[in-house]
Formats: sequence, structure tokens, C-alpha cells
Amino acid sequence: MIQRTAALPTKARGGLGFKAAILALGLAALTVLPLVVVLTAGMLPTLVTLLVERQRPRYLSYTVGVMNSAGVLPILLALAKGHVTMTAVAVTLANPMSWIVMYGAAAAGWLISGATPPLARFCLDIQASQKRRALEALSRAIRREWGDEVVGGRKSPPTTDAERDDQP
Repeated sequence: MIQRTAALPTKARGGLGFKAAILALGLAALTVLPLVVVLTAGMLPTLVTLLVERQRPRYLSYTVGVMNSAGVLPILLALAKGHVTMTAVAVTLANPMSWIVMYGAAAAGWLISGATPPLARFCLDIQASQKRRALEALSRAIRREWGDEVVGGRKSPPTTDAERDDQP
């Protein structure tokens, strides 16, 4: 007789709490819609980077996202200080300096991400060459004190008759 086990119900993803949180977030976004418009327009470089980057972990996306957020934040704070209206958003987005600040910060993130690996390699190369020089100096000091035999070098030929007699 085959015994069948009933499949245990698994907790469904996106339960009631998750749906309520999404609904609350959507309503909050509607109340500050002008800020959401600026945030969406300003964070487009980060969105593009997230879509384009396939490598895990997403270091480029992190760097561009943080720098882009830093560029969008002053614009959002300036808008939040005054009356948050769609007219104020239109004036802000019509100002080329706003775009330069938001997208310039994202470009700085790209530059940082591009410049970091060569800089790290340069620092590691310098560190390795310093260590190599220190080890070579230590090797020379050991050879001077103990002779070539201790570092795996060739034995020097005997120079005196007593040294020749000691060899087998």
C-alpha cells in the first residue's frame, strides 16, 4: 500500500501585509507626487545601470546609485522647503543646472567605478615591489652572514688546503 503525504501549504509570497505596505507606499507617493516626479527623472541613470549591469555583486550600480542619490537630494530638499507643486517641479526640471547636478553626480559615480580597479592595482603593485625589495635585501644579508649554501645557491669552491681536505 502506497502512503501519500499531503502537501503542506506554503506561505504565499506577497501576503496581506506586503500588499498593504505597497498600497500605503503608493498612497504616500501620490501625496508627494511632485517629489516622486523629480526623483524618477533624476534617478534614471541608476535605473539604466541596474538594467545594463549583469555582474554580481553590482558594484557599478551601487556606486552610480549612491552618487546619483547625492545629486538628486539637494534638488528634492530645495523643492521640499517651498511649496511642493507641479509648477515648482516644472520650473526645477526646466533649469539645466538641476540636470547637470543630478546627472553629473551619476557620471562621477561612473568615473569612480572606472578609476578604482586601476588605482587598486597600482597600489598593490607598489606594495609587492616594496616587499620584493625587502626580501631581496634580507636574502643578501643572509648570504653575507651564512654563505650561499643556506639560500640554495651553488657551493663556493674550497680555497684553502684545509677546506679541500675536509671534503669527501
